[in-house]
Amino acid sequence: MHLRNKTLEELEDLEEELTSQEAEQGTPNFLMRINLYKEMVRCLDLLIRKKKEDYQSSLEYVKRKLIFQLIEYGSYLKMVDQKDDHLAIKCLKDALKYDPNNPIAAYRLGFLSYKYKRYSESLTYFEISLENHKYDSNGQYKLNSQQLVNAYLTTSALHIANQSYERMNKLPSTGTVEFPNNEFSSLLKNILDNEQFLQRHAFNKVNRKGRLTCSKIECEKMFNFPPPDTIVLFFNDRTINIAFEGEEAELSPDQGYLLRHFLLKSSEDHPTTRNSFSNVEIRPNTYTQNITRLKNKLTQKGFPPIIENTRYRNETAYYYNHAYPFYVMYRVDEEIEYV
Repeated sequence: MHLRNKTLEELEDLEEELTSQEAEQGTPNFLMRINLYKEMVRCLDLLIRKKKEDYQSSLEYVKRKLIFQLIEYGSYLKMVDQKDDHLAIKCLKDALKYDPNNPIAAYRLGFLSYKYKRYSESLTYFEISLENHKYDSNGQYKLNSQQLVNAYLTTSALHIANQSYERMNKLPSTGTVEFPNNEFSSLLKNILDNEQFLQRHAFNKVNRKGRLTCSKIECEKMFNFPPPDTIVLFFNDRTINIAFEGEEAELSPDQGYLLRHFLLKSSEDHPTTRNSFSNVEIRPNTYTQNITRLKNKLTQKGFPPIIENTRYRNETAYYYNHAYPFYVMYRVDEEIEYV
């Protein structure tokens, strides 16, 4: 669909249609929504340049929605139920264009660059992330304590490696290049030590008692051999899966994020309404339909009832009934503090 020649009002109508379509079909269209918000931002920018300052608040609101979509769902643009690192990188770079001071977007780019051994890029993005963390005014995308540790350690390791390379490059050329053993071994040791640390602390493993960090192998072992009568929700590198007493189900990104929120943030005394998700506006009907689909999927896969509904502050609300212990496992670099 061509969006470039549409007016702001037409784009707003398309957003309404897209929301209704997603609610009816039960399938999000992340690519269309991101492209729509990009065009809305462009239109609002043009209006403001024409001295129509009344649109400034609208611009900021649409930008917030766009940045959220780029960061949270950018890796799902090709396949709704599977991540794609290359799409994630593109969308995170876009997020930094719209919000240059965003800490978490730069942090994730640092990790993805490190994953693909682009160490110079990784160092740059981690430094940007740490600098942005200091000045993130609204705090929505601040780094948590584990992310700060990872960023500082990785930056230190990469600085040492970079300095070693620079010293090597200054050595006189003799035709046959031999790396000085002490320099080269020190460089490799710093990178390998840091990689081992990151691997050991790659995932958060959260339950009622608190949070621990662990390796991906430990998470896979927990998911494949869970404790008895225990719910295990696993945000793997490609898919989101839940297991309980021999039953398993694959969840969509929205379903996974909703269930994680219920498990970690809700209770009978503190149920979750649509307003609990402060970064995006959710219609009452859309919220209810999303929860109904999640509950139906779990029921169809043989899971016991775990999500209850109630009324809270004149809104329909839901909460995890805490009938069973649980573990939620997800990558440290993919956590956002407000989720």
